[in-house]
Amino acid sequence: MLGDKLLKIEDISTDPLNALESSAQRSILVVDDDEAVAKYIARLLDLQGHKTTIAHNGISALEILKEKPHELVITDLRMPNMDGLELVTESKRLNRDQNIIIITGYGTMEIFIDAMRAGASDFIVKPIDRDQLLAAVERVLSRKSLEESLIARTKQLVQSEKMATVGVLSTGIAHEINNPTTFIRTNLQLMNEYIKRLGPRLSNLQDPKNADVVRNIILTEFPQMISEALKGTERIQKIVSGVKHYAHRGDEHTEETVDIREVIAQAVNLVKARLRKHIVINESYLNIKEIKGRFSKLEQVFVNLMINSADAVEDKVQDRRAKGDHEYQGMIDVSATVIEGDVVEGQQKTPDYLVLTFYDNGTGISREKLTRVFDPFYTTKPVGVGTGLGLYICYEIIKQHGGEITVQSELGEGTAFIIKLPVEGAAATRPAEAPAPAASKAAGARNGR
Repeated sequence: MLGDKLLKIEDISTDPLNALESSAQRSILVVDDDEAVAKYIARLLDLQGHKTTIAHNGISALEILKEKPHELVITDLRMPNMDGLELVTESKRLNRDQNIIIITGYGTMEIFIDAMRAGASDFIVKPIDRDQLLAAVERVLSRKSLEESLIARTKQLVQSEKMATVGVLSTGIAHEINNPTTFIRTNLQLMNEYIKRLGPRLSNLQDPKNADVVRNIILTEFPQMISEALKGTERIQKIVSGVKHYAHRGDEHTEETVDIREVIAQAVNLVKARLRKHIVINESYLNIKEIKGRFSKLEQVFVNLMINSADAVEDKVQDRRAKGDHEYQGMIDVSATVIEGDVVEGQQKTPDYLVLTFYDNGTGISREKLTRVFDPFYTTKPVGVGTGLGLYICYEIIKQHGGEITVQSELGEGTAFIIKLPVEGAAATRPAEAPAPAASKAAGARNGR
């Protein structure tokens, strides 16, 4: 009997004032092979301002989810053809962030555990209590709203740190742009002077000397000046394009095929503008292949790491020169290699990984600071210099890629950041639970040093 399944059905009211102060309208899919139960739940949710869709079996529910994603699924456990646990598993394959509430009249601890393992967000036992149902829905949707808010705030944080980095690089970028700009201006001024000198000679080209001068200026001097000016404009265009690309938000979710050498080259091009002549960047690659990832995100990581390295190297160079060693050369080494996965008989091949190392011969990091370097807002720089978010954001971006970042350092000797990224992207690895910031990042380095 329906009355046995649903308690307090008389509590349903069409009075809008009865609705909960809930989250904004959400799309909810109700799945139950009992039409009366499905309609009851749908009506309750409609009164709360949500938009509901009804499916009477798991197969139909999956078809609806494929056509149009829903922010919450409420499903019965026992259904023909495909039960609630199967629906949870299949819907999670479509969308791993899918929120699902399971309702059943057969509530046991084993079923509860199975549902949670499958990915259910919450669990309600029949007979359905109106307040219990609405509270569970509100709980799940509120958690989703909080997650969405945190994701939005994180995106803002990442972009703000990007723009802060552009500010750090701005002096070097301005210098890099000023050099070709000055050269172009000088060439144009010189061409203008040549044109003034050409006037009198052009009026008397019968004179062999005048003809030779005009020919030399037009056929030799002008082409050289134009060629050099064009090189200058190309250099400016490359710098501006690099900054524009770096500052661009990019696609937050879509992985693309990425040539890691191109990402490093773009990052190096940006950072080089900031380096002194006594700091060199070396690049080396072995067994490289394209990977799945997000170009702009990885570029942000590499730029942050190299800026940190540049600061540490500059400090070491200045210290050595103060002690009379004027020949000391600063160095940043960037290397990348692919490590093939292992093949074990009878088991699936383990993923291939790209391993990147960013090494510098700078000041290094003390042992007591290594455990905190990836913590947000931790920095060893003076107050007002650096945000303390650079390495924290690097850690989060690498984690989003299914990878890991660690660091090795010895005070006075230098630092090496090691990044391990799955070649096939985050989907190739099972997401691991993120360890606590201080403890996991085993050896960490200066966050904005």
